[in-house]
Amino acid sequence: MEPTTPQCSVVVPTYNRARLLRLTLESLTRQTLPTDDFEVLVADDGSSDDSAEVAAEFGQRLRLSYLRQEDEGYRVAAARNLGLAHAQAPVTVFVDSGVILHSGALAAHLDSHRDPAGPVAVCGYVYCFNEDNEDGALIERAIDYADPDATMADLAGRGRWLDIREEFYAKYGDDFAGLPAPWLVWWTCNVSARTDRLRAVGGFDEAYRAWGAEDIDLSYRLHRTGARFVLNRAAAAIHVPHPKSYSENMRAVAANYRYFAEKFDTPITRLVPDNHFFEINDIVAERRLPSCPEYLASADPEAGSVLVFAPHPDDDVIACGGTIARRTACGRRVGIVYSTDGSRSHSAVLGMDTPTPEELTVIREGEARAAARRLGVDDADLRFLGFTDTALADSLPDFRAQVLKLLAENREVAEVYLPHDVKELNADHRLTGEIVLDCLATLGMTPRIHKYVVWDERTEAEFVFVNRNEPAPERRTDERLLVRDIAPQLPVKRTALQEHRTQVDLYAPGQTRTVVPPEFVERVCERDIEEFWVADH
Repeated sequence: MEPTTPQCSVVVPTYNRARLLRLTLESLTRQTLPTDDFEVLVADDGSSDDSAEVAAEFGQRLRLSYLRQEDEGYRVAAARNLGLAHAQAPVTVFVDSGVILHSGALAAHLDSHRDPAGPVAVCGYVYCFNEDNEDGALIERAIDYADPDATMADLAGRGRWLDIREEFYAKYGDDFAGLPAPWLVWWTCNVSARTDRLRAVGGFDEAYRAWGAEDIDLSYRLHRTGARFVLNRAAAAIHVPHPKSYSENMRAVAANYRYFAEKFDTPITRLVPDNHFFEINDIVAERRLPSCPEYLASADPEAGSVLVFAPHPDDDVIACGGTIARRTACGRRVGIVYSTDGSRSHSAVLGMDTPTPEELTVIREGEARAAARRLGVDDADLRFLGFTDTALADSLPDFRAQVLKLLAENREVAEVYLPHDVKELNADHRLTGEIVLDCLATLGMTPRIHKYVVWDERTEAEFVFVNRNEPAPERRTDERLLVRDIAPQLPVKRTALQEHRTQVDLYAPGQTRTVVPPEFVERVCERDIEEFWVADH
């Protein structure tokens, strides 16, 4: 009998915390929600202790999968993404190792997601969180590990070691969704959101390689895309004490807060590095700062939706990956249109017949979708036109018809990114640019146009591949070069590029060099700017 689709996926990241992991998994065996209705995804960040054995012990009691990545330093964001990538349920719950859930916690999380008003991001309630583990010994003696529900009832009754966010809840109430920054208290020790929304905003930003802030980065993006933040006190848990240093954590998170502020660069996010989270909403009110939507509408000169035209799956990341990540992080809707199927990368560049063109078409679409998710682009905003790689010139009437139809459906688009119609040397690239410009003119559309160049003489030399056509006449001479700083988005861009494994790895048996040369990949991954040719209207 085929297993039923679970109602929720519980992602538990861990690293060398076998005892704490056991306590969390034990609490999951006590849930009132039937075990067939949820799955557990243990995402190991490269533990060297017996965490794998602990997870295996629960294999018969829980619907559990153990996922492991190599130990390459602190990568909890990547570990959570590993779990999210394998999640089968419509709701994903994130729980840290050493968090003991109340028996009704998962059912409570699911109750919140039945809200007909729209998608929510749920904050569970967490007892016993100490910033510096100052009460660790006392808390250990207070926890009845055989009956954690009773412990939570006792703590609630006595008002001991309540959720550290009670100060926030006391100030604003349990219904704080209307605040300008409700996302500040969505901490991944015990939270949930819809799986499709988590994926649509790109999951966790894996550039966070030290403790802290990766959760509010994600919650901020959920907020920008319409999630309503709610507290569910019934989704309760105990945070088991463990050794930690508040001062060390604060030193580590300081750089993360700066990265967060620079990445999103709005009046509210700029407050994060230098202000206590529980005071930021008051500061916003006192200074009359615009909310996120208001800021985008009034202060951002580049507000509106975005369309990126990519001749092949991966050109969007190479040319515009940082820009795309920045746009989606600010709540902008970004669509990506892929002209060709990328099916001849191995045959044209390497002279190989494996994978076959048919296989590559399917594989590269999957890679493009994964990369776009890393950049925060919704799957529904991707269009694969499917014309034959290296041979777009053979299908120009059909290509033009499809582009016209697509643009007509997106007449309100504010920005269009496309290959330069003259400076690009590759035929698929140049023709994509030419046709899109012609179609925009035909429809009388005047979005802000950003032209990029991927294939120049240097690229041809590195790839040892030439696919040129005759250039169209020069169209205009009033273009200027716009240089955009993408330093805060560069780690995300690198991660997105690595999703194109057929292009950057030795993918096929017998393959001795990559399709995309290492020196080209290095150049893209080290460059903290993106350049576009724009016209001043």
